[in-house]
Formats: sequence, structure tokens, C-alpha cells
Amino acid sequence: MIHRFRISNFQSIREDVELDFRIPGTTPEKPCFRKSRSRPDIRLPSVVALIGPNGSGKSTLLRAIAETVRFVAFSDNFQSRDIPTFLPFLSPETQAAPTKVEVDFDAMWLSSSDNPVDSLLRYTLELERDANNLSAARVSHEALYSFPKGRPRRLLERRKGQPAYVAKEMGLRPRDDRLSAIPENVSIISSLARMEVDMFVAIAQDVGTTPMNIVGPDPWRPDTEVIVQHYREQQNLMDKVSGKLRRFDLGIKGMKLSKIPDGKWFLTFEHHGLDSPVILSNESAGTRHLVHVFPSLNYALETGHITIMDALDSDFHTDLSLEILNWFRKEETNPMKAQLICALHNLSVLDDLEKEEVFIVQKDRSGATRAYGACDVSGLRRGTNLQKQYRSGALGGLPAFG
Repeated sequence: MIHRFRISNFQSIREDVELDFRIPGTTPEKPCFRKSRSRPDIRLPSVVALIGPNGSGKSTLLRAIAETVRFVAFSDNFQSRDIPTFLPFLSPETQAAPTKVEVDFDAMWLSSSDNPVDSLLRYTLELERDANNLSAARVSHEALYSFPKGRPRRLLERRKGQPAYVAKEMGLRPRDDRLSAIPENVSIISSLARMEVDMFVAIAQDVGTTPMNIVGPDPWRPDTEVIVQHYREQQNLMDKVSGKLRRFDLGIKGMKLSKIPDGKWFLTFEHHGLDSPVILSNESAGTRHLVHVFPSLNYALETGHITIMDALDSDFHTDLSLEILNWFRKEETNPMKAQLICALHNLSVLDDLEKEEVFIVQKDRSGATRAYGACDVSGLRRGTNLQKQYRSGALGGLPAFG
């Protein structure tokens, strides 16, 4: 689970924007809160909902997390000498300035079969630019720290112009020749994974399987043929999603795999009162969305992964949106402590969320994105109707018309 994420100079984000998910110690116990797997004295929300007007920067914040994930796992695959994904805030003061990222999170990277426990880790990244070049050109600083007994321990670090350092428990000798071969525009983790250093292969694979729908400017959905293949390979997915569909579409009896004479597989849906099945492309937008997104959500719940979803509630009825959030909020459906970080537009779900689960995103007059937790709003009492408070303007982040 992510404890805290901070980024500066990234797209609509100019100065530091920090999402601190740690729940204050004075907050009452709630079933939707989870104890950190590395620090039981820290509680975290299993659902983080970003709320705000169109264009406020919700997608930008999610993209910042997603691009950090991709950089760690896949940057060694970059074809360009530049780092193409971390574009700056386009003002004269910032367009040549570095982009900085810092994230605290739980991970089992340092555990062993004899001691399978999570550690609290901190990853930091600083990317610098050349003059008159919007793309980041190189890594000026990258580091990973753990916090045994609350004190920081350096696991890896490199600075521009200096040899990379890797602690011995990461599986490399201090002066291993491979450390001098890391490209300046690539994560040390991704590079050492390509060099098949066991620890880094495992880390890159773990980070690289983070479920998310952040790819281009719009929320991404996997190709239908890919989804069909998922369901073909995992019958339990078929059974699970059929059960979900029966709950939310009273006309659907179940989902099945069918094969046409040319050998192509496709998904069909049996409906009460219909003699013939309905193919996926003819189903409602909500049904199609659920069928496409369910494998990713199910994977997260089964593995305890962080999940990043933009416009998660697109095409969903309010009750279905809340049901999906509750898959993560309820311990019986989320025993592995998966964490869902998502952007929502359906304000009705606010009626059922705690203020520690809601973060307001808005832009200031300069066009820079700001974000803060609803729990940071002065005078907001627990049990208050968050939707009503948001619509009244008490929480900020309302769209302005005219």
C-alpha cells in the first residue's frame, strides 16, 4: 500500500503536490481502514478517491504514479535517449527545471521464504532536463531506502557523475561492473533487471504487474480479444464476473465463451426471456466496462497490489460504482490489503465514503494543480454528508461555470 506520494513539476503540477494517505491516530477505527503491512501502528485507506472538476488534474496525479511505476519497471526499454513521459509544467520558470518524485510504500522485496514480511520503503527520483528540451534527459538522483526500526537504511542510490551504490542484501557486490553500465536515462532497477540480477528482476516484475488503465490521454481498456483470452485461461474469472453481472443486471443469467466456425472465441450473455445469447459488443456500456475491468480488479484483490484507475465509474450506475469500491473497502473481499487509487466523477458515492478516503483536486489561477485530503478541511465533522458538503463548496474543488 502507498503511504504517501509527492511530485513536483509534472504536466499541470508545478510546485510540490503531496497525497498523504496516513490516517491520523485520533481517527476512530473503521472497517474500511487497513493497518500497514509494514507498520501496524499506521492505518491507510484501501480506497483513495480523487474528486474534482474536469481538467483539475485528477488524471495528471494518477498519471504521475503510473509513470513512476513504468519508469521503475520498463525504462530500460526506452528507444529514445530522452525520458519521454515526464513532461514539465509549462511556465518559463519550470519548463527547464527537474521533475521530482518521492513515494513511501509497503513491499515484500526484502523478505525471504523464512521471513515473509513487508518493509516500509521510500523511492525517490529526480529527472533533469537540458535547456530548451521539454523531455527529461537523465536521472540526476535515484534512491531506495528501507526503515528498519524506524531508521533509514540506504538500499540503492546514484547521483549524476557518481558511481551507483547497491547494498549487499540487494544481490550485488559494491563494485560490480554492471553498476557502471547503467544508462543515464534509465532506472537503476529496470537496468539491473535487464541484466538479470535476481533481486531486481523480481522487483521489476512486481512493479510492472501493477493494474492500471493510464496509458494515453483517455482511460485505456484492453483489447476485447485480450480480455477473451483472460477468461478462456481462467474459468474462475468467468464464474466470478457472471455472479457480479447477475447482481447488477437482472436480465442477465450469465456470461459464456462461444466459438464460431472460423475458430475465433467471443463472449456471449444469456438473458431471461431471450432465446438467443447477446454478444459482448451489443451489451450495455456498463456491462462492457465491467467485463473489461474485472480481470485487473480481481488480480489486485487476489495479490494485494496497488491499483490505479482513472474514471473508474465511467458508464456505471452509482450502486455498481460503490459495490466495486466496497470490494476493496471490505476485509472479507480484500484480505490481501489491495489498495485502489482512482478518479471518480459520480458524487453520489461520497455519501458512503469516509473523509480519509477522499482527496479534493483543483487548479489555482495559474493553472497549477493542487490536492488535499477532505480530512484536512477545517471543521468537517465525521458523519457529515460529504456529497452535500462538496456541492455546497465547503470542501472546495467545485467546477465554475460562466
